[in-house]
Amino acid sequence: RIDPLKERGKFVYQMGTGEGHLALEAAEKVYRDADGIDVNMGCPKKFSVSGGMGSALLSDPKRACDIISTLSRNIPKPISAKIRLLDDTDPRPTIEFAKSLIASGATAIAVHGRIVGDESHIPARWETLVEVVRQLKQSESVPVIVNGDLYTRADINELKRRSGCDGIMLARPALYNVSLFRRGDVRSNGNNSKNGANNQRIDSAFENEVPLSKFQSQYHEGYYGYNSPLLLPRSTMIQEYIAQCVRYKAHPKNAKYVVCEMMNIRRAPTERAPFLNMNYPGGQTIADICKCRTLDDLVKVWDVRWIIPMPDASAVTEIGSGDTKDIQITCDVVDSNSTGAEIFTTPCNNSNSDHDNGGVLEDIHNYDDRYFLDPDKFRKERSEAVDAAFSSTAWTKSQKSEALRVQEDEKKIDDKGHMAKRKKLMND
Repeated sequence: RIDPLKERGKFVYQMGTGEGHLALEAAEKVYRDADGIDVNMGCPKKFSVSGGMGSALLSDPKRACDIISTLSRNIPKPISAKIRLLDDTDPRPTIEFAKSLIASGATAIAVHGRIVGDESHIPARWETLVEVVRQLKQSESVPVIVNGDLYTRADINELKRRSGCDGIMLARPALYNVSLFRRGDVRSNGNNSKNGANNQRIDSAFENEVPLSKFQSQYHEGYYGYNSPLLLPRSTMIQEYIAQCVRYKAHPKNAKYVVCEMMNIRRAPTERAPFLNMNYPGGQTIADICKCRTLDDLVKVWDVRWIIPMPDASAVTEIGSGDTKDIQITCDVVDSNSTGAEIFTTPCNNSNSDHDNGGVLEDIHNYDDRYFLDPDKFRKERSEAVDAAFSSTAWTKSQKSEALRVQEDEKKIDDKGHMAKRKKLMND
């Protein structure tokens, strides 16, 4: 769902696409509700590259440029692209690719600081990323955005200072604590804290020209560090997210997945993990979340008491009217910016949780649960199931070949061979 009142002027629709005409068909359906269209050219996942989308476009600049050109000619909104580094040390391939997109009509470029094949627990390649951005800014006038391991505002300030980028993009750090987006005061010194703490501007590494690799592995203290006073408690952020899910009636499975991602650091760089706090005052665990089947379950586990403002008084009245089964709940105000007024919010009922199979709830959460609780065991069980299938006469030869191919693909991080598969599909 979208909320035009809150998102107007800052809502960008990102698509995965492999062909210009398909990109245009999708964009024409949504551009009136969006403020910009972005093309994802960085995703290395199999579901993306197997269709010639995502990072598959990095090795096919002609097709990538055709997508951007088609969109920019026909859609009256800004068109941008997110890419990743094309080489681990040499900035030139990435720079040339970005320039070709800009020449085709891209109005902004976001660059992720990893190459295809880099796992998420490996630190982003900031040295190469900085050089890419520096050189792009010397010759191009469009905004250049950086992405990759920006877990603190110290990270953000340092990468902006060294690269000259126009902005930053957050993914996993936003899941860890979305209040990282809070700006606060931009200070020239750190002796003016609202809470009396010693708030140096950022970690001392900011003032000293240390190698970026060393800066990435350091613990950042002070006003812009891991424990910045600008940050809200992570428990509060998870509670607010669940309250927003209730407000917009999100699907319970989607909400559950995001909460699990917010609660773990399985994809954080190894060097960062010791600095990321995984303890919660209520003692909540991933196992607790995996037992949840409805939004109400998540509300109870996290003791959600956030209020969600409604447009007007009539909207509050209508919440419990008619034949709906929604229940009005008066929540205590926990937002530090709140005025203290009582406002109602409405948990979703269970109608869109699990499928009701003759009165028995059909458990459709097993994949998600094992994925978070014991991913290694899950992959092993799936591998054993594929092996067992080879001894079964129920599978055809083509089915066995496809299962083996998927099994091998999951062992690989890169997307080598995706274009060969795409050509075969096109020839068929």
